Amino acid sequence: MIEVTRVAPGVDLVRLSRPARRNALDLAGFRALAQAWREIESGDTRVAVITGTRDFSSGADLATLDADVRATGRQAWVDIEQALLRDVVLTTPVVSAVEGLCFGAGMELVGATDIRIAGGDAVFALPEVRHGFIPSGGSVARLPRQLGPAAAMQILLTGARFGADRLFHWGFLSEVVGPGEALDRALELAGTIAGHPVAAVAAIKRAVAEGLAGTLDEAYAAESRIGREILRR
Repeated sequence: MIEVTRVAPGVDLVRLSRPARRNALDLAGFRALAQAWREIESGDTRVAVITGTRDFSSGADLATLDADVRATGRQAWVDIEQALLRDVVLTTPVVSAVEGLCFGAGMELVGATDIRIAGGDAVFALPEVRHGFIPSGGSVARLPRQLGPAAAMQILLTGARFGADRLFHWGFLSEVVGPGEALDRALELAGTIAGHPVAAVAAIKRAVAEGLAGTLDEAYAAESRIGREILRR
């Protein structure tokens, strides 16, 4: 279900590959994805690109997930949250390449990536409210900060589907490219980033993450402190 391949120097491609279920993630898939992130973070990967086979992901596989989580307990939620990069900041930059469906947990995962590229016919939704629960992979906390409360609430409360152009207009996506072109563009960006000094890239990620977690004054302080650390290297 989760395939990781080295596609260029320092660049790993993470692919969700369960096309018969439109890359829906069951518990085994979440666990494999969480493990992939751990291996990427501990290895020599400079940039990771995540995509799916045909679609990005139709979300969690609700047909099996509830029973599996009940049988496994709290550890299952830890694995799911790590897979979706909820409250997890990797030092490795992650670029997402989205085509086709990007629903539920799939959209939550994209929202945790650093750069987000979508094909023009990609479709996004957080449909959890229609099924009687809430997105719990980070979107309720993160989306209002990324898009502003009005746009975030429209996505969260309606459960409706939105096209790539609307999500780009709202600031959720970095770029919208032609249908079928998202992966090529994501790999192009990943190659550029991978060519930069690793310490500087990691420092930028760290400074941005610390800054977003605090006030503007705290963000300036983090920028100054981390900037001085890099200059002393």
